Amino acid sequence: MSSVVRKKKTHSDYSDLMSRLQDIPTLPMVAMQVNQLINNPNSTSADIAEVMKKDQVLTAKVLRLVNSAYYAIPGGVTDVQRALAFLGFNTLAQLVLSLSVFSVFSKEDQPDFSMMEFWRHALGTAVCSEALAKKLRFSKPEEAFTCGLLHDIGKLVLHQIDRDRLFELVRETSRSGRSYVDVEREMEIPAHSYMGEIIATKWGLPQVIRLAIRYHHFDVSRMDSVLAAAKPYIYVVRLANQICVQKKVGHSGDCSEGRLDPDMLRNLGLTEADLPEVYQKLEEGMEQAGSFLNA
Repeated sequence: MSSVVRKKKTHSDYSDLMSRLQDIPTLPMVAMQVNQLINNPNSTSADIAEVMKKDQVLTAKVLRLVNSAYYAIPGGVTDVQRALAFLGFNTLAQLVLSLSVFSVFSKEDQPDFSMMEFWRHALGTAVCSEALAKKLRFSKPEEAFTCGLLHDIGKLVLHQIDRDRLFELVRETSRSGRSYVDVEREMEIPAHSYMGEIIATKWGLPQVIRLAIRYHHFDVSRMDSVLAAAKPYIYVVRLANQICVQKKVGHSGDCSEGRLDPDMLRNLGLTEADLPEVYQKLEEGMEQAGSFLNA
């Protein structure tokens, strides 16, 4: 039995925590504009290049990532237009979105919660999600990358609005060797998936990303209320997240063994025989993606 001892929660305590979500800042203006372009099917590469001219710091970070080993563009690129020619509109837009989300939250490490290890786990989930999406021939594997990268932002939300409560939760997962979700539920803290979805909705992130954040701990195969087109992305993020917990790729507060439920593979038409290839792609991708953490 857990040793967590807390005063009984009241409705006002829960409501107070939820009300603090209003204190989370909006995304930078350029990111909001890029997000609008992503959601507009008539947007062009020239549109995104024009918007990014307004934020040279963000543009420099994007170009640093574009020139990393992860994308391996021959000879490298020095401007957004050339980057767009190699990567395409959607990949570059997803990078802008991801970097902008990074910029909103604290980057300060604490003894109970390493921000670097948090982002390492998020990056591992992103790399693994994209590898699965490519293996399964998704039309937009780069979108699976972003879904994986942002799946746990609800934990950063809690870090922002009540870090002492987050630290207490993480200390208990470490002490008991249990999952973040189990301890979160026991402590009667609003689910990180729920808080993450609220912030993603506030920011107007694409629906598939919002749904991946909300449901990455659920088997949504029989949930008719979940958009059918988003389900494959939720499946890959759910599996990728658990693989990264199992393989200890970074750490975001889950101290369980990362057990893979049969439906995680079945929903994607995979078997255990496919896992060694997935593990290999994850390892290779993480070796190439170190620049994301530096950014």
